[in-house]
Amino acid sequence: MEVTFKVYRGEGQDGKPSYQSYPLEVRPESTVMEGLVQIREEQDGSLAFRGGCYRGFCGDCSLRVNRKGVVSCLVPIGSIEKDGELLIEPVRNVDTVKDLVYDMDRLLWDKFEKVQPWLQPREDWPEAIADEELAPVRLAMRCTMCGFCDEGCTVIDVDRDFIGPAALTKAFRFVFDPRDKAAPERLAGISEREGLWDCVHCFEASEHCPMAIDPTYRIMELRDVAIRHGIKSGKGNQKNARHYDSFASSVRRTGWLDERRLALESEGFIGYLTMLPTGLKAIQRGKAPLRHRSRLSAGAVGRIFEKQDRKAAAARKNGKEGKQK
Repeated sequence: MEVTFKVYRGEGQDGKPSYQSYPLEVRPESTVMEGLVQIREEQDGSLAFRGGCYRGFCGDCSLRVNRKGVVSCLVPIGSIEKDGELLIEPVRNVDTVKDLVYDMDRLLWDKFEKVQPWLQPREDWPEAIADEELAPVRLAMRCTMCGFCDEGCTVIDVDRDFIGPAALTKAFRFVFDPRDKAAPERLAGISEREGLWDCVHCFEASEHCPMAIDPTYRIMELRDVAIRHGIKSGKGNQKNARHYDSFASSVRRTGWLDERRLALESEGFIGYLTMLPTGLKAIQRGKAPLRHRSRLSAGAVGRIFEKQDRKAAAARKNGKEGKQK
């Protein structure tokens, strides 16, 4: 089949992306990576791209093809070409080094380093571990570090310093490993600014993951574990902890969220004043109530909180007794 690869080659003199077209004769079952290799060997030896295993295990050849993130060594050209053309671009949210080669340090490795991605073994290393205990670890270990979860992340769209779902999935792998002793320290570290609590639950990370790891759910589980350790934020962003406490207190007392109180207790008085113009507009448009009333079901909601308090207290007690034994 005849197909044209329209390949990103960098920014032109006008600052706009520049592309170069390469006509190819290929088999439909040939992969996008094989097409790029054919271009480099037969037409243009200067074309730069990254690839490693050719089996989908290393994540090095992640690209955008026709505006869709793909592992290019796995995708047949015939399954993705559109009107005889493939638009080949580097992934989003990261600077390119040359052509289709992008800055992997900035995208992944520098962020991975922050989560200390190595096992810190317990002194009382268990002799045997039940298979179900390692199931979460094995799930996270599917990650090939392709970077697509970060490529699709809506927070990284506006803040490239956000640690991102890929690094948080790597943190999950060790936090949930029963052989590791450093869960509290890891959770405290990733709870600082641009960390665990900056995720907005848009589920784009899960949508983009080709390995069905569901990074968004892994982030939620990390938060649950952090709360059980009493970690609601890092030392440098106590606003997160205030937000959490205010939210829980409001729902416990009245059965639903008091947004005015939440803003004041989360942001503090000075921060609250800066939000007043937005609050007034919300009131004018009927988006915010002038008075917060308790729901009829507030008592039932409060009992749910009490039940969870008793379960948490029992878990802490059992944990202490287990350590003493």
